[in-house]
Amino acid sequence: MKKTAADAVKRQEAHRHRPSPAPVPVDQPYPCLFYPGKRNQIFCTISNPTKTYHRRIPKLQNNRFQSKYRLQNPFWCNGYLYATLFRNIVKIHDFQPNSLKIEFLTEVPENKLESFVNFNRYVIESCGELFTIQIVLHVSFKHVVAIELHRFDFSEKVWLTVKSAKDRAFFVMAGCRWGFSYPAYSPEIEGNRVYFTLARDDHKNLYAYNIEDGDISVSSAFLNLPKLHPPPMWVMPDLRLATTSKEAQHSIHMEEQQGGEVHGKVNDLRDLEETNDANEGHLPYLPYDLVELIFQRLFLVDYLHFRATSKMFNSAAPLIPWRISSQRFENLSLSPWLTLFNQKDGGCAFIDPNYGDKYFINLPQTLKEGIVICSTKDGWLLMTVGDEDYESLFLFNPFTQVILPLPGRRDRIQNFSCIGFSSLPSSSECVVVEVLVDKKSSFPIFNECTLGGDRWYECTTDDAFIFNNSPVFYRGAFYYLGQKGNLGIFDLCDEGYIWDVPTKPKPPCTCYTQNYLVECNGELLSVFVGHFGKWVRVFKLNESKKTWIGVESLGNYMFYVSRSSSFSAKAKTPEMENKIYFPRFCGKNNVFYSLETGKYHTRESKDVVDFYSSREKLSCGWIGLNLGGAR
Repeated sequence: MKKTAADAVKRQEAHRHRPSPAPVPVDQPYPCLFYPGKRNQIFCTISNPTKTYHRRIPKLQNNRFQSKYRLQNPFWCNGYLYATLFRNIVKIHDFQPNSLKIEFLTEVPENKLESFVNFNRYVIESCGELFTIQIVLHVSFKHVVAIELHRFDFSEKVWLTVKSAKDRAFFVMAGCRWGFSYPAYSPEIEGNRVYFTLARDDHKNLYAYNIEDGDISVSSAFLNLPKLHPPPMWVMPDLRLATTSKEAQHSIHMEEQQGGEVHGKVNDLRDLEETNDANEGHLPYLPYDLVELIFQRLFLVDYLHFRATSKMFNSAAPLIPWRISSQRFENLSLSPWLTLFNQKDGGCAFIDPNYGDKYFINLPQTLKEGIVICSTKDGWLLMTVGDEDYESLFLFNPFTQVILPLPGRRDRIQNFSCIGFSSLPSSSECVVVEVLVDKKSSFPIFNECTLGGDRWYECTTDDAFIFNNSPVFYRGAFYYLGQKGNLGIFDLCDEGYIWDVPTKPKPPCTCYTQNYLVECNGELLSVFVGHFGKWVRVFKLNESKKTWIGVESLGNYMFYVSRSSSFSAKAKTPEMENKIYFPRFCGKNNVFYSLETGKYHTRESKDVVDFYSSREKLSCGWIGLNLGGAR
């Protein structure tokens, strides 16, 4: 039968007056299945799998979304169904048989290290709150560069940096975008952690990131598992009924503890003050000239301890004149310290690798949030600070609190692959060189500026080169050690610049995960670390023969290596020489590699330290205490 236009009109009228079924109830969470298609999004509820929703992702406010984007990672939070849509989070509600609403909620926070283009982003609901976790991987996929956590404030519609998650643990899996949180009640699960695996080792190692301390540990939990395709996933047992009583007991226990702490703090502080005042009177009376004679013969660390001993010693020993060149401290040879920023307290922490001491320095208010260490040299830090809306690049001396801003530029500052500066900022010849990597061609783009200048100068290249760490300024040029073990040389000359990737020397070894470039006693050396630290090898550059020569001993030198800075220092005692210090810790002790024993150790134990029992600090850098140049 031939269909006419009149028949079509009648069918439309009949459909228009057909009664609409009641909306799907949403007072309780219900499982949904998402079927991502090329043009349409199809999903259904488990309670009624025959009723599916075919919905093309609409263009919402301000053309924010495109139809090609797909809904992913659905989750339930506070009575609503949410999902991710590219970099956006949307709320899905008002379900009708043939329609639904997809409402924009927020964008996920941007990553501060976007140049390391490889990162996994997770959106997780936890106890009625919304979190994002971003695990940033180096472009080589061989190691984790940073981990960032944010919590969404529904009232203010802003993302807040998570500094501590208390007794909550997060579980995510690299290779998929799904994860969950779990209360850390059981002793085998530590709270305030992000647990994950990586594809680079076939998910056979378990990584744990300490949110508050900012370090990462690894354990060989799944070495016996076969190689799996697709990768495994976390499964959380449904223990809601079993854990209800545990949660209640835990809540009561925490309330009792907190109540006791409130009353105990006041009494303890009062007793402590009375004890200190009483002990002050029992200190042996020492003439001020004798006290002065004592502190004049102390090393820096002992001097700081001396001032903190009592009120009398604190008043007798003046503050160190960091801002003034002090001859007493200029000639003092100090070992480098590991520098990191305490997210919880907003201060700058220094860890002495030789003695295990930890010191804190307050930061200016402008540097309290969003700090990333990019490079260090001679007591100065090259850093970025800010949020996703505004960031600046500057040099900062934590001892003098001097801030030297660098010129702004059009590109986003955090998109660097690596960055370094040539000399002390007090020098008129100080040059800062930043390297960006073109995401399409992998060609490096150099930006350079002089301190006090008003602009950056761009230098383009046509050689693909993956940068691994900050450069070393050596004999008037910046030397880079690539991920493949090859050298790159960036030379600024009167005529302009020269970027060279020589064919020699050839990479000295293969099958490694990390490498570092170090200047020592006027020579250039490289350090290569095997997979999970199974071996460490050192090579020296023979410039005349253009080859790397194996090094069996560092003599009376020590190496301090990290992604943001690597350099050498002469050992003050025989026990300190011939060692390589990494930003890793076992307990509270810094881990070093001894070229004499070929093993990892700590200062308090001569026993061999297992690589799996140590933790790596992610956002940190070694800083040389060149106090004479700290101005």
